[in-house]
Amino acid sequence: MENIELFSARVCPFAHRSRLALMEKNLPFTLIEIDLRNKPDWYLQLNPAGAVPALRQGNFILCESLIINEYINECCAEPALLPATAQQRADARLWIDYVGSKFIPLFYRLLKAQKKEDQDVVAANLCRVLAVLDDELNRRKREGPYWFGWQVGLTDIALYPWFERWAMLEHYRGLVIPDNLTSLLGWIETMQGRDAIRLGSEPVDYYIGEYADYAVRAK
Repeated sequence: MENIELFSARVCPFAHRSRLALMEKNLPFTLIEIDLRNKPDWYLQLNPAGAVPALRQGNFILCESLIINEYINECCAEPALLPATAQQRADARLWIDYVGSKFIPLFYRLLKAQKKEDQDVVAANLCRVLAVLDDELNRRKREGPYWFGWQVGLTDIALYPWFERWAMLEHYRGLVIPDNLTSLLGWIETMQGRDAIRLGSEPVDYYIGEYADYAVRAK
């Protein structure tokens, strides 16, 4: 197999997804950090959109974290990051889509909201989404601590990076994950115990500083 290069940025949760997928699959890769505030010309030639992550393997270049992660999962059979059956795989992708269409937009909308009344509305909507996630994790918990049993998978990886960054919402918007969402909080704790998470984590102060422009920009 040709060497995998992953173009990433520490701050970016989307790139975090693909770093986690590579580490969980135990695939060797070269990590290339991109300064998102000063993207080099060579990277814009490789990936005109300028976003991270991007994956290069020989002459093959792939963008978009979810597509990259599907590719990573297919590069070797074990450990499988998607469930065994077609129906379960469809279910996994459905929840990944829910994360992208419901959870992530509200996360950023709350971080960017400047008016208190707007923050309150978005926070309430985000808490409702958290409750949906908690209900689903509670329903599944007899099968194991992850979305699809005892093996971490692409659904877990698609969601977790925003919970590593949740301290930003606590710091800037005062939103704490409610204590009664015990299944969600248990899942976060389980994810935090994984080697791939611990080895690639950043301190809270790093995220608070890096996302200040989102949260405290001029009105």
